[in-house]
Order: sequence, then structure tokens, then C-alpha cells
Amino acid sequence: MKRIITLIIAMTAVTTAFCREIRGLVVGENGTPLDYVNVVLYHDSIYVTGTVTDTAGAFSLNTYIQGKLTAKISFVGYETYTSSIPNSGNLGTIKLVPTTVTLREVVVSVTRPSTTMKGNALVTDIDGTSLAIAGTANDVLARIPMVVDNGGTLEVFGKGTPEIYINGRKVNDRQELAQLNSQDMKNVSVITNPGAAYAANVKSVILIRTKPPKGDGFSGTIRIDNGFQHYFRTGNSIDVKYRTRGLELFANYGWWYGDNRDNRSNEMTTTTSIGTYNQAFQTIGKQFYNDMTGKIGFSYMFNDRHSIGAYYQNSWNRHHSTGTIPSEVWQNGILIDCYDSDVNNRSTALPRHYVNLYYNGQAGKLSIDFNADYLWYKSRELSLSDELSEMGEDRTVNTLSINHNRMFAEKLVVSHPLWHGRLQAGEEYTCTRTTNIFTANITEVPDADNRVDESNIAAFVEIAQQLGRFNIGVGLRYEHVEFNYYEMGQLRDGQSKTYDNLFPSLNVATKIGQVRMGLNYSGKTVRPGYGQLDGAVSYINRLTFETGNPYLKPTKMQTLEYVAQWSQFFAQLSYTYFKDGVYHTTEPYGPDGEATIIRTANLDRRHYFQAFAGGQFNVGIWQPRVNIGVMKQWLTLPVNGKPMKMNTPGFLFQWQNAVHLPLDIWLNVDAQLMTTQWDNNMKLSNTPWYVNAKIYKGFVNNTLSVTLEAKDMFNSSQNDAIMYNDAVHIVQKNFSPGRSVMLTLQYRFNTTRDRYRGTGAGNSEKSRF
Repeated sequence: MKRIITLIIAMTAVTTAFCREIRGLVVGENGTPLDYVNVVLYHDSIYVTGTVTDTAGAFSLNTYIQGKLTAKISFVGYETYTSSIPNSGNLGTIKLVPTTVTLREVVVSVTRPSTTMKGNALVTDIDGTSLAIAGTANDVLARIPMVVDNGGTLEVFGKGTPEIYINGRKVNDRQELAQLNSQDMKNVSVITNPGAAYAANVKSVILIRTKPPKGDGFSGTIRIDNGFQHYFRTGNSIDVKYRTRGLELFANYGWWYGDNRDNRSNEMTTTTSIGTYNQAFQTIGKQFYNDMTGKIGFSYMFNDRHSIGAYYQNSWNRHHSTGTIPSEVWQNGILIDCYDSDVNNRSTALPRHYVNLYYNGQAGKLSIDFNADYLWYKSRELSLSDELSEMGEDRTVNTLSINHNRMFAEKLVVSHPLWHGRLQAGEEYTCTRTTNIFTANITEVPDADNRVDESNIAAFVEIAQQLGRFNIGVGLRYEHVEFNYYEMGQLRDGQSKTYDNLFPSLNVATKIGQVRMGLNYSGKTVRPGYGQLDGAVSYINRLTFETGNPYLKPTKMQTLEYVAQWSQFFAQLSYTYFKDGVYHTTEPYGPDGEATIIRTANLDRRHYFQAFAGGQFNVGIWQPRVNIGVMKQWLTLPVNGKPMKMNTPGFLFQWQNAVHLPLDIWLNVDAQLMTTQWDNNMKLSNTPWYVNAKIYKGFVNNTLSVTLEAKDMFNSSQNDAIMYNDAVHIVQKNFSPGRSVMLTLQYRFNTTRDRYRGTGAGNSEKSRF
């Protein structure tokens, strides 16, 4: 390692001493920085080197040639800019002009597609499009290509829940997205195969960039959401900032209050040595929620090369669920019991302390980004169930679960120009502890006292080079993980593990004619979440239990991906090989095996393919988007003693429409359809679809706006899930959440972008909590 560091330092010194640096800043017609602009150097019409601008619109190249050089700067939708290089090498600020062609009295403007491929990301512009008035960041992301709204949960198609960043800072509380206004967003990048700079378990990343800051003084946004989804619900947020010179003070507060409906039915078949048990039960209830979050912090820019900042955030969550569960139990076709359960659950998560501090700076050509995070919170869940049996004994079941979680993390990333590109290196350290104390008043569910201590030391390096038409990036990440599992205060050697892994990544991007394309590879691992590792047995009802598995192994993944973009069309193909994937399995439980326990386990292997394609169009006042996706796995598991293929592909169809009506009114109508598909041993057998509609009107230059929105207008988004296992077969039908209507009022004054540049540390570990 010392030799490698010495070699890197020597290479950097040689580059600095003999290379000539060419630099500049590229902006658009309104002064907004343009990223991923092509910058190419020529010497007497001979290609020398090239690069693209970064997220701030800046570029820097190094060359050994000291003679006369010419720079050619080009970007889709803008006129090409050509300039000779001054002796200083500094081209200053370069303003590109949009391409226009004048024909008599008609002006035809060329507008670049709002979704383009840049490196290994699909980037969608928000500023200046219909997405700018979508509402919040949640509303915007639901309409971004490759992002799917799965029953209120945002997922990247085929990649699950993504990590989300706002201006480089990790979003740890998704309610923060509800406080970011769409009018403040510049663009959104979706990365479906992240490289070595991200933790080995991160399968997808969404990067949100907001518009440049404007002005000093006070600014803020007040937003009020009120509506119905079977029950009344409300969401209220306020975001204020004060800015003077390099100092910015900020604070925000959000409050969400209301009820959710819980309506689902289950049918369960359990095959045992003494016969077949059939169980049917329905859950009818509702959940009351009362959630608050607040943040206060500052950032200070000494100059354009150095800034620091810190913030403190606290969250407060109280949930209360009530309902009834009528059930029937049959043995070999004979009814053996009927019972009703009155359920009363209370859960609290308070307080939740979260602190972040950062330094962002530049020393010469060396860029430095440092973050430190501390997270601590406690959650408590009390469950009461009164079971009234017609043929057996009545009983009352009480369970209590108390969890403590804490995490410290720090991350340092440095980067420096190297030859025709850039070298980036960094380290990340994460230390976590999570404890769970579980008690129950019945013998079928044993008490538990578990603790997990985990430390992760990671180092990574990425080298990006522009070689002719090709932009090549190579990365390598090393992680050393120590996982210690304690039960009743005693270390369990069998469940405790140490991992040492290397994770490579490679991406190659180029442009052939008008087609941009890229090929990406990555090796990753996903360590189980703490809930999946928890060996405590949870009580659902007298015939259904649930538990984790402390012996779970991490999942290893090898992913190969191809992405292409031409004009307003894009496409993606991806193949992933999973080793030791985590899934849910079921087994007979109890003295006679009449009950069922659901537990986590490792699959041996699984092959997975996905494809996604889409296009966007402009037809007068109508702006439609059409996307289609397909997912298919190759997996065979035993069911009722016979092998069963779980390979049926699933299809996704999205049709999104924005119509610009008179009086500057916007109408959005979006539809989505998902066909039957497999996810491990779970078959989503229904065909859920929905239609959402929204109408928006702004007043006083959009400082005041009114939005009326209806979701799932035909109440058709419910889906059925079937879990297939060797001895147990479960069918679940969900009838929630259903249609809703929401009225939003928003007032903005002197709105500016947050200058906070913290990116966070230990981001993947936070999601495991």
C-alpha cells in the first residue's frame, strides 16, 4: 500500500511539473452552469485530448504540448464554440448560445431532449420543463424515467430502493423529499450501476441537483397539503433561510398527521405429517400516524474554494394501529376453529438524533470532500391481541420490542487531474451498534436479547480518462467488515463473521454519430439488514409467526449493463447474477406443525435480466412520455416436493402526459400498468394499474400556487402476492391504499438554493436500520 501511495504521489508531481493546464467554465444562455459539455483540444487540426465539464460547469485538461492549441466546445442544442488557448491556459467563462435557424419570419428553435445520457447516468432536466411544477421532489421522481412508484414507495426499475442525494448530500429521511420544491430542482440523474465511490451494497443512486443560489436576506417556502385517502390526512412544512455574504443559516420543520387504511386478506396452506391445514384470515383496521421532523444548521463559504457546514436534525414518530382479524382454521377439510382477534399496536420512534458536518475545499488542483455523521435513535413497539375462539380457548397475547441504534461514520474523498482525466480516491469508516429486546407472554414466542456490533473500513480509487471518442472509468473498492452477534450478552462465534472483499467497476462511454452509449460492469455485495438478521420470533396470530436469521450470508452480485440514448429515445439492458440472495421462506411450526413461521434464508443462485426503453415527445401543448420495461428471472425451487420454475417475465407500461392549457394552467394525467411477475419465490399475480391526474395553477409569478390532485382514480392499484414454498403456500390480497384526493397550497418568497455541500458518510449503513 505504501508503494502504491508513493507511486501516485510521484505521478502527480510529474504531471504538475511538465503538463500545461487548460481550464474554464461553461454556462448556458441564462448563466446556469452546463455539465457534461464536450471539450476537445486540437493542435494544428490534430486531436490532442478531451474531457467533459463537471456538475459546476468547470473543466480542466492537462497536455504536454506547449504550442498553439485550439479548444472546441460543443453541446446538444447549443452552437459549437471554438477559441484559441491563451498562454495562461484559462479560458474563463464561456457562454454557449442556443441553436436557432431563421427562415423569413419564422424562428425554429432546436431544444435538446429533457432526458439525456451523461457518462453512466440518465439525466432528466427539471428546470424549464413541466416537471418544475410537479409539486415536491417525491412528485418529480415518480415521473422520472427508470423510477417506479410502487404503492407509494419509489424504486428504480429492477434495482429496488435507491440511495438519494440532494446536491451531494445523502437523504436519510424520505420526508425531506416532501420538503424540496420541484421549482427549486435543476435536474435528476439516475445511476443504475454505481461505481466504487459508493458502498458495495448500493444497487442504484438518484442524484438531485437544485438551481443556483440567488441573493441574500430571508427566503422560505410554506406548503400545506390536505386531503382524503379513506381518512383525512394533512402535511405541513416550512423551510426558511437567512443568507448574508458567505454565511447561510437554515431551518425547516415538517408535520404529517392522519390515518391509513389497512385492509388485506390471507389464505395459507400448510402441509404436515399429520395432514393439511388451511387458514384464512382478513385484516381490517387503520393506522394513525403523527410524524414530525426538524432541522437547523449553517454553512459558511470562505471563498469559492473552501466551505464548511453542520446541521442537527431530530425526528419524532408516533403510530397507533387498531383492527380486527377474523380467522378460520381447517384440518383435512374439517373446520376446527374460528376466532376473532382485536389488535392494538403502538409504536414510537423518538427521539431520533442526527448530526452532520462537512468540509469542502480545493488546494491547488486537489479537491477535498470530508463528511462526518452521528445517528442515534430508539424505537419501541407494543402489541396487544385479544383472541376470542369459538371452539378453543380464548387468550390475550402481549409482545414488546425495544430497539436502540447508533452509528458513527466519516468519509474522505480527494480528486486530482491525471493525464487525460481525473483520479479520485477515498476512504470511509462506519461503526454501528443495534440492540433488540423482545418479550412475550406466551411460550410459543421466546424472549430475546440480541445485539449486533459492526465496523466497516473501506478504501476506493477511481480513474477516469478521455481517450479519443471513449470515456473510460475504472474503479476498485476494498471493504473490511467485522460483524459480531451477541445473544443475552454473550458473543456467538457461529453467527459472528469477518469479511474482506474487493469490488471492481468498469464503465466505457462513447458517442457514435448521434447515439450516446455506455457499457458498465460492477461487482457488489448486499449485507442483510438488521431486521433480517434478528433471530427473535414475532407473533402475528396463533398460527402465524415471523423471524429473521442470524446465519444469513451476504448476497454477491455481478452486473453487466448497456445504456444508449438517441434524440428523445433511450434504452437500457441489464443482466445480474445473484449468489446467496436473501428471500422469505416458510416452514411448519409448533408441536404438530399446524402453525407457520416465516423466516429469511439464502438462495443458492439466481439469474436476472431487465430491459427498459422510453421516449418523450412534444405535440403542440401536449408533452407525452412513454416508457416500457421487462423483468425476468431464472429460478427453480421445490414446491410440494416437485421443482417449480419461477420464470414468467413481467412488463411495465408508463404513459405520462403534460398539457399546457390557457391561463398558464398545467394538466397532468399519468397511467402505469404492471403485469404478473416473479420476485424470488414471490409471484405478484394481479395486474395492478393506476391513473393519476393533477391540475396546477400559479399566481404572482408562481410565488403562490394551487394544486388539485387525484391518485388511483379508478381504485385499481391493489395487487395479489403468492408465496410458494415446499410445505407452505400463502396468498395475500391487498386492498390498500386506494384512491385519494389532495389539495395543496404553497407560498414561496425570495426562494434560494441551499448552499449546504455536505454529502454524508455511512449512507448505506443508515438504510440498514
